[in-house]
Amino acid sequence: MKAILFDKDGTLLNYEKVWTPFAIKSVEAFAEQFELHSEKEDLARALGLVDNKMQSDSIAASGTGADIHAVYESFATGGGRWAREFYENNLDFIASHMELIDGSREVLTALKAMEYKNVIVTSDSRKGAELFIRQLGLGELIDDIVAGDDTDYKKPDFRVLQPFLKRHGYGVDDVVMIGDNNADTMLGKEEGLYTIGVLSGTSGREQLKGADLIVDSVTDLIQDGEFVVNAKAK
Repeated sequence: MKAILFDKDGTLLNYEKVWTPFAIKSVEAFAEQFELHSEKEDLARALGLVDNKMQSDSIAASGTGADIHAVYESFATGGGRWAREFYENNLDFIASHMELIDGSREVLTALKAMEYKNVIVTSDSRKGAELFIRQLGLGELIDDIVAGDDTDYKKPDFRVLQPFLKRHGYGVDDVVMIGDNNADTMLGKEEGLYTIGVLSGTSGREQLKGADLIVDSVTDLIQDGEFVVNAKAK
Protein backbone atom coordinates (compact mmCIF):
# COMPACT_ATOMS: atom_id res chain seq x y z
CA MET A 1 0.00 0.00 0.00
CA LYS A 2 1.43 3.35 -1.04
CA ALA A 3 -1.36 5.93 -0.83
CA ILE A 4 -4.47 6.42 1.28
CA LEU A 5 -7.26 8.22 -0.60
CA PHE A 6 -9.59 10.26 1.59
CA ASP A 7 -12.93 11.74 0.69
CA LYS A 8 -13.08 15.20 2.25
CA ASP A 9 -16.56 16.09 3.50
CA GLY A 10 -17.85 13.76 6.20
CA THR A 11 -14.59 11.82 6.27
CA LEU A 12 -12.00 14.38 7.35
CA LEU A 13 -14.18 17.49 7.51
CA ASN A 14 -17.23 17.72 9.75
CA TYR A 15 -20.02 17.88 7.15
CA GLU A 16 -22.74 19.21 9.42
CA LYS A 17 -20.64 22.14 10.60
CA VAL A 18 -20.05 23.46 7.09
CA TRP A 19 -22.29 22.26 4.31
CA THR A 20 -25.63 21.97 6.07
CA PRO A 21 -25.59 25.63 7.22
CA PHE A 22 -24.27 26.67 3.80
CA ALA A 23 -27.07 24.76 2.04
CA ILE A 24 -29.69 26.36 4.29
CA LYS A 25 -28.23 29.80 3.64
CA SER A 26 -28.08 29.28 -0.12
CA VAL A 27 -31.67 27.98 -0.37
CA GLU A 28 -32.92 31.01 1.57
CA ALA A 29 -30.92 33.43 -0.59
CA PHE A 30 -32.00 31.74 -3.83
CA ALA A 31 -35.67 31.88 -2.90
CA GLU A 32 -35.28 35.56 -2.11
CA GLN A 33 -33.34 36.39 -5.27
CA PHE A 34 -35.73 34.58 -7.65
CA GLU A 35 -38.90 35.18 -5.63
CA LEU A 36 -39.55 31.44 -5.32
CA HIS A 37 -40.55 31.27 -1.68
CA SER A 38 -43.25 28.71 -2.37
CA GLU A 39 -40.67 26.37 -3.96
CA LYS A 40 -38.06 26.72 -1.25
CA GLU A 41 -38.85 23.37 0.37
CA ASP A 42 -38.86 21.62 -3.02
CA LEU A 43 -35.42 23.05 -3.79
CA ALA A 44 -34.09 21.95 -0.41
CA ARG A 45 -35.38 18.41 -0.99
CA ALA A 46 -33.92 18.32 -4.50
CA LEU A 47 -30.53 19.11 -2.99
CA GLY A 48 -31.04 16.50 -0.27
CA LEU A 49 -31.86 18.81 2.62
CA VAL A 50 -34.84 17.53 4.62
CA ASP A 51 -35.84 19.20 7.90
CA ASN A 52 -32.49 20.99 7.86
CA LYS A 53 -30.59 17.69 7.77
CA MET A 54 -28.62 16.50 4.76
CA GLN A 55 -29.63 13.10 3.42
CA SER A 56 -27.10 10.43 2.56
CA ASP A 57 -26.06 10.01 -1.08
CA SER A 58 -27.98 13.16 -2.04
CA ILE A 59 -26.89 15.63 -4.72
CA ALA A 60 -25.46 18.00 -2.11
CA ALA A 61 -23.77 15.23 -0.12
CA SER A 62 -22.07 13.37 -2.96
CA GLY A 63 -22.53 15.32 -6.20
CA THR A 64 -20.09 17.66 -7.91
CA GLY A 65 -20.49 21.42 -8.05
CA ALA A 66 -21.92 21.02 -11.55
CA ASP A 67 -24.56 18.60 -10.23
CA ILE A 68 -25.57 21.05 -7.52
CA HIS A 69 -25.67 24.00 -9.91
CA ALA A 70 -27.90 21.98 -12.26
CA VAL A 71 -30.47 21.62 -9.45
CA TYR A 72 -30.62 25.40 -9.02
CA GLU A 73 -30.86 25.87 -12.77
CA SER A 74 -33.83 23.49 -12.85
CA PHE A 75 -35.74 25.88 -10.59
CA ALA A 76 -34.88 29.12 -12.40
CA THR A 77 -33.09 30.10 -15.59
CA GLY A 78 -29.75 31.50 -14.49
CA GLY A 79 -29.94 29.62 -11.22
CA GLY A 80 -26.83 27.61 -11.96
CA ARG A 81 -24.73 30.72 -12.54
CA TRP A 82 -26.23 32.28 -9.41
CA ALA A 83 -25.25 29.19 -7.38
CA ARG A 84 -21.67 29.32 -8.64
CA GLU A 85 -21.39 32.99 -7.76
CA PHE A 86 -23.03 32.46 -4.37
CA TYR A 87 -20.42 29.82 -3.58
CA GLU A 88 -17.58 32.11 -4.65
CA ASN A 89 -18.99 35.01 -2.65
CA ASN A 90 -19.32 32.91 0.50
CA LEU A 91 -15.90 31.29 0.71
CA ASP A 92 -15.21 33.19 3.93
CA PHE A 93 -18.42 31.74 5.44
CA ILE A 94 -17.42 28.24 4.35
CA ALA A 95 -13.88 28.60 5.66
CA SER A 96 -15.02 29.97 9.01
CA HIS A 97 -17.25 26.91 9.56
CA MET A 98 -14.62 24.32 8.68
CA GLU A 99 -13.81 21.88 11.46
CA LEU A 100 -11.91 18.62 11.26
CA ILE A 101 -13.55 15.47 12.54
CA ASP A 102 -11.94 14.69 15.88
CA GLY A 103 -8.70 12.76 15.46
CA SER A 104 -8.33 13.38 11.71
CA ARG A 105 -5.16 15.44 11.98
CA GLU A 106 -3.55 12.85 14.23
CA VAL A 107 -4.42 10.04 11.83
CA LEU A 108 -3.03 11.93 8.83
CA THR A 109 0.14 12.64 10.81
CA ALA A 110 0.54 9.00 11.81
CA LEU A 111 0.00 7.72 8.26
CA LYS A 112 2.49 10.25 6.94
CA ALA A 113 5.02 8.99 9.50
CA MET A 114 4.40 5.46 8.17
CA GLU A 115 5.42 6.85 4.73
CA TYR A 116 1.98 6.60 3.14
CA LYS A 117 0.86 9.37 0.80
CA ASN A 118 -2.30 11.12 2.01
CA VAL A 119 -4.51 12.13 -0.93
CA ILE A 120 -7.82 14.03 -1.02
CA VAL A 121 -10.34 12.58 -3.52
CA THR A 122 -13.37 14.85 -3.46
CA SER A 123 -16.40 15.85 -5.51
CA ASP A 124 -15.71 19.43 -4.41
CA SER A 125 -13.80 21.74 -6.73
CA ARG A 126 -10.03 22.02 -6.60
CA LYS A 127 -10.47 25.53 -5.24
CA GLY A 128 -12.66 24.16 -2.44
CA ALA A 129 -10.20 21.37 -1.65
CA GLU A 130 -7.28 23.79 -1.55
CA LEU A 131 -9.26 26.11 0.71
CA PHE A 132 -9.87 23.19 3.09
CA ILE A 133 -6.17 22.31 3.22
CA ARG A 134 -5.09 25.93 3.66
CA GLN A 135 -7.75 26.87 6.22
CA LEU A 136 -7.01 23.90 8.48
CA GLY A 137 -3.24 23.93 8.04
CA LEU A 138 -2.93 20.53 6.39
CA GLY A 139 -0.40 21.44 3.73
CA GLU A 140 2.37 19.25 5.14
CA LEU A 141 0.05 16.27 5.57
CA ILE A 142 -1.70 16.14 2.17
CA ASP A 143 0.38 14.99 -0.78
CA ASP A 144 -2.07 15.34 -3.66
CA ILE A 145 -5.64 16.21 -4.61
CA VAL A 146 -8.13 14.61 -7.00
CA ALA A 147 -10.90 17.21 -7.33
CA GLY A 148 -14.38 17.12 -8.76
CA ASP A 149 -13.53 19.50 -11.58
CA ASP A 150 -10.29 17.78 -12.65
CA THR A 151 -12.04 15.51 -15.16
CA ASP A 152 -15.44 15.04 -16.77
CA TYR A 153 -16.05 12.02 -14.53
CA LYS A 154 -17.26 11.78 -10.96
CA LYS A 155 -17.13 9.22 -8.18
CA PRO A 156 -17.78 6.29 -8.28
CA ASP A 157 -16.51 6.24 -11.89
CA PHE A 158 -12.99 4.83 -11.65
CA ARG A 159 -11.85 7.19 -14.40
CA VAL A 160 -11.68 10.04 -11.87
CA LEU A 161 -8.58 8.33 -10.48
CA GLN A 162 -6.79 7.44 -13.69
CA PRO A 163 -4.82 10.71 -14.15
CA PHE A 164 -3.66 10.50 -10.52
CA LEU A 165 -2.65 6.83 -10.81
CA LYS A 166 -0.81 7.48 -14.05
CA ARG A 167 0.94 10.53 -12.61
CA HIS A 168 2.38 8.50 -9.74
CA GLY A 169 2.77 5.18 -11.52
CA TYR A 170 0.35 3.48 -9.10
CA GLY A 171 -1.79 0.43 -9.68
CA VAL A 172 -5.13 -0.27 -8.05
CA ASP A 173 -3.42 -2.40 -5.39
CA ASP A 174 -1.31 0.56 -4.31
CA VAL A 175 -4.23 2.60 -2.99
CA VAL A 176 -7.18 2.38 -0.61
CA MET A 177 -10.25 4.66 -0.78
CA ILE A 178 -11.94 5.92 2.40
CA GLY A 179 -15.24 7.81 2.44
CA ASP A 180 -18.65 8.37 3.98
CA ASN A 181 -21.04 7.52 1.13
CA ASN A 182 -21.41 4.92 -1.59
CA ALA A 183 -19.86 7.18 -4.22
CA ASP A 184 -16.68 6.47 -2.25
CA THR A 185 -17.24 2.85 -1.26
CA MET A 186 -18.29 1.85 -4.80
CA LEU A 187 -15.36 3.65 -6.41
CA GLY A 188 -13.39 1.25 -8.56
CA LYS A 189 -15.14 -1.87 -7.26
CA GLU A 190 -15.05 -3.57 -10.66
CA GLU A 191 -11.32 -2.83 -10.83
CA GLY A 192 -10.71 -4.31 -7.38
CA LEU A 193 -10.11 -1.11 -5.41
CA TYR A 194 -10.30 -1.73 -1.66
CA THR A 195 -12.68 0.73 0.01
CA ILE A 196 -13.40 1.64 3.62
CA GLY A 197 -16.63 3.30 4.70
CA VAL A 198 -16.77 5.66 7.66
CA LEU A 199 -19.88 6.45 9.71
CA SER A 200 -18.80 10.00 10.53
CA GLY A 201 -20.60 11.64 7.60
CA THR A 202 -24.00 11.51 5.96
CA SER A 203 -24.43 7.73 5.56
CA GLY A 204 -25.38 4.87 7.83
CA ARG A 205 -23.91 1.39 7.57
CA GLU A 206 -26.69 0.22 5.23
CA GLN A 207 -25.87 2.95 2.70
CA LEU A 208 -22.16 2.15 2.43
CA LYS A 209 -22.56 -0.31 -0.42
CA GLY A 210 -19.46 -2.05 -1.67
CA ALA A 211 -17.29 -1.24 1.34
CA ASP A 212 -14.73 -3.91 2.18
CA LEU A 213 -14.60 -2.55 5.72
CA ILE A 214 -16.77 -0.11 7.70
CA VAL A 215 -15.45 1.82 10.70
CA ASP A 216 -16.87 4.55 12.91
CA SER A 217 -14.40 7.21 11.79
CA VAL A 218 -10.88 7.72 10.47
CA THR A 219 -9.61 7.32 14.04
CA ASP A 220 -10.19 3.58 13.58
CA LEU A 221 -7.81 3.40 10.62
CA ILE A 222 -4.81 2.72 12.82
CA GLN A 223 -4.72 -0.43 14.94
CA ASP A 224 -1.75 -1.54 17.01
CA GLY A 225 0.38 1.11 15.34
CA GLU A 226 -0.44 -0.05 11.81
CA PHE A 227 -2.82 0.91 9.02
CA VAL A 228 -5.95 -1.16 9.65
CA VAL A 229 -5.81 -3.06 6.33
CA ASN A 230 -2.32 -4.33 7.12
CA ALA A 231 -3.24 -5.06 10.75
CA LYS A 232 -6.23 -7.19 9.70
CA ALA A 233 -4.14 -9.07 7.14
CA LYS A 234 -1.94 -10.50 9.89
